[in-house]
Amino acid sequence: MIVQHPAQLFLGHKRACDQSEQYRCLSVPLQNNKKLKKVVRLSDETLAPRAFKSFTAEEDISLILIPLVGSITYGSNSANEVCVFPEELQIINLKKGNTFRITNKNEDALVNYLQIWVKMDLVPEKIIFDTYSHNQLNIVYGKKHVNILFGVFDGRREGFFTTSEQKNTLLTFVINGAFEVQNRLLESRDSLILSQTRLLELEALSENAIVLILEENN
Repeated sequence: MIVQHPAQLFLGHKRACDQSEQYRCLSVPLQNNKKLKKVVRLSDETLAPRAFKSFTAEEDISLILIPLVGSITYGSNSANEVCVFPEELQIINLKKGNTFRITNKNEDALVNYLQIWVKMDLVPEKIIFDTYSHNQLNIVYGKKHVNILFGVFDGRREGFFTTSEQKNTLLTFVINGAFEVQNRLLESRDSLILSQTRLLELEALSENAIVLILEENN
C-alpha cells in the first residue's frame, strides 16, 4: 500500500518573481507553510555580468549560499569579500539589520545561485563537496539542527535517505531534470515539503537529474 505523507508542493513556474535588467529572484513561498520553522527563505537568483544585489537581514539568521552556475562574491561592511564556486556552500551569520551584497564579477556570463536563510546560529564556514558520490544522496552539510543533501543521478536511478527523527521536516528542491519523490512528480526548480517521513525515496526520471534536500530537525 502506498503511504502518502503530509506534503506541500511548490511548482517552479509559479514562484514569486522579483526581476530587473540585472537581477532575477524566484522565491519559494515558505511563509505559506506550517511545517518548516527555521528555514525562512529559499530563493533561486540570477545576476547579470558585473552586477550586484544588496540585501538586509530581516532577523538574526545564518545565510547559506550555494552557486549553481558560475562563481559569486559575498561582501559586507563587517567582513572581507568571499568568493564561492559551484560545488561549494558558504555559511555566514547575520544579525537583524545587517546589510550585505552578492556580486557577479564575471565579465560576460550570468551566474545562478541559491540563497537560503535559516533561523539558526550555524558556524560560519565554507564547505567544498566536489567529491560527492554519483547516484546517491550525499550529506554535504550535517549539524545538530539541519542537514543538507545533494545528489546527481542518471535516469531511473533511485536514492534513499532516512531522517534523524520522523517528526523532522524535509524540503526538496530539484535543481535540474525531474524526479519522482514519495510518489510525487517534481520537475526542474519545483520544491516539496514533507513531514512525518522516516524514509525518503526518490527516482530520477531524466539524465543528469540534480536535487538538493534540507532536513530541518524539529
